[in-house]
Amino acid sequence: MAFRPLARRFALAGIVALAALAGSLAIPHDRYIRWQEMRSEAWARLGWIYERVHFDETPIDIAFIGTSHTMNGVDGAAVQAALAEAGGGCRHVVNFAFPSYGRNMHWLIARELLEHRTVRTLVLEVFENESRKAHPLFVNVADVSDVLQAPALINLNFLTDIAQLPARQVMLGLKTLLPERFGLHRQFDPAHYDGPDVDNTRQVQVGGVALTPLRDRVLPPGQLERAAERARAAKNTNMLGARFEALEYRYPRYYLDRILDLARQRGVTVKFLYLPSYAYVLGGPRDPSLYAGRGEMLSTGTLLDKTGYWYDPDHLNLQGAAVLSAELGRRLAEPLVGRPERFEPSQSGAGQAAAVPCVVPAPARRPTRRQH
Repeated sequence: MAFRPLARRFALAGIVALAALAGSLAIPHDRYIRWQEMRSEAWARLGWIYERVHFDETPIDIAFIGTSHTMNGVDGAAVQAALAEAGGGCRHVVNFAFPSYGRNMHWLIARELLEHRTVRTLVLEVFENESRKAHPLFVNVADVSDVLQAPALINLNFLTDIAQLPARQVMLGLKTLLPERFGLHRQFDPAHYDGPDVDNTRQVQVGGVALTPLRDRVLPPGQLERAAERARAAKNTNMLGARFEALEYRYPRYYLDRILDLARQRGVTVKFLYLPSYAYVLGGPRDPSLYAGRGEMLSTGTLLDKTGYWYDPDHLNLQGAAVLSAELGRRLAEPLVGRPERFEPSQSGAGQAAAVPCVVPAPARRPTRRQH
């Protein structure tokens, strides 16, 4: 009989624990704190992304979203200058790419952007195949509902993301109350802002601090070719077999569809940039049906097959980035030649003024310093 009181105590303790966990998910916090909370190296770009969307009235006509391939390979200022020179007019170009794979992170960035700003063209990075990986920092930036409603199948991070939510919510609530104690900003401070666009093609930089040396290194051709051969040999695009391909790629397709649906609702033109590793630079997407009829594919063809353009097997060096950025400017200008300019009011916040006049920046970069 002594077992029953003990069982009731355990049951009560379980109910209290579940209630506490559920309650922790409702702890309020400042979304700005959430986006700037990750401050490690290039991950700190999340804070700048939020600031660029919400606090900077400079228009965002053309936005790039992708991985470090795009972050290191596309210079927004150079694209903007080449586009204007090709007769495409003055279009503000912003590179919102963020390191690591994960369409779920692309969805969070695209949603933040498209729900708060007027964007004309969204350029999404594409590889030889959609990555089945979830982004490791998805849980750091996502709303609670994003985590709870994420696809569970073929999502190796599903349970771990949910497990992190209670502690995340508690810490975000504390950091919202005492942001200065954690090195965070309660309000936007222009003195600490990186500007309308940040060039990471020459050096990866955050907050004026260069995190890498100058990215002018050229990987020896033999080393690059051997790395490409190993990558092609190790590639397995159907781990579950061709029969279950729809299931295997359900996770990235789910978020890709959400991005494209939101862009369509907002009247945003979508283009795809094929920017894989060197091993697949002469190829194309393995399944082009994912993108067919949904946006123009900006394929680089033989433009980037020169070994002198690669910093490592996955990323362009600054020479390759300069070539790609100039070509993208010309390609993006083609449908715009002859169209009249029109400037729309910013949607970044109530009471803000109309979009500022456009000035095409020179490709010069502001000085940076190495992090010690």
